[in-house]
Amino acid sequence: MKDADKISSLLTRQEMELTNLNGLLCNELEILKNRDLSVLEQASADKEALLTKINQLDKEISHYTSLEQLKEEPTHSEQVTRIISLLHECKQQNEVNGQIINNSQIAINRFKNMLQKSISNNTMTYDSKGKTSISNKSIGIKA
Repeated sequence: MKDADKISSLLTRQEMELTNLNGLLCNELEILKNRDLSVLEQASADKEALLTKINQLDKEISHYTSLEQLKEEPTHSEQVTRIISLLHECKQQNEVNGQIINNSQIAINRFKNMLQKSISNNTMTYDSKGKTSISNKSIGIKA
C-alpha cells in the first residue's frame, strides 16, 4: 500500500472515531442530565477507549506526514479540516459535560456540609432497643 493510500485510510479511521467520540459525548450529556449514574461509568470507559484509539491513529499518521503537510495537500486538506472541526466540537462538548459534573459536585458538597452541620447540632442517642434517635437537646455540659 502506498503511503498516500495508508494516510487516507488512517485519516478516514480517525474521522470515524472522532465522529463516534462526538456522539458518545452528546450521549454522556444526556446521561448527566438524567443522572443515570449506572450508565455513566460505562460511557466513561467507552470514551477512554475511543480516546486511546484516536491517539494511536494520530501517532500512526505522524509517522508518515505532519499536520501542516496534510493541510497543504489537496487530496487531504478537506478531510483534515473536517477532522479539526470534529476535534473542536468534541472539546466543546467535553467542557460542557465537565462543567455539569463540576456543578453537580459543588451541589453534593453543599448538601454534605448541610447534613454534617445538622448532625453536629443534634445529639445522637440510643433507646432501650438499640435504635438511634437524634435530639437537638443539650445535655447541659458546657466545655
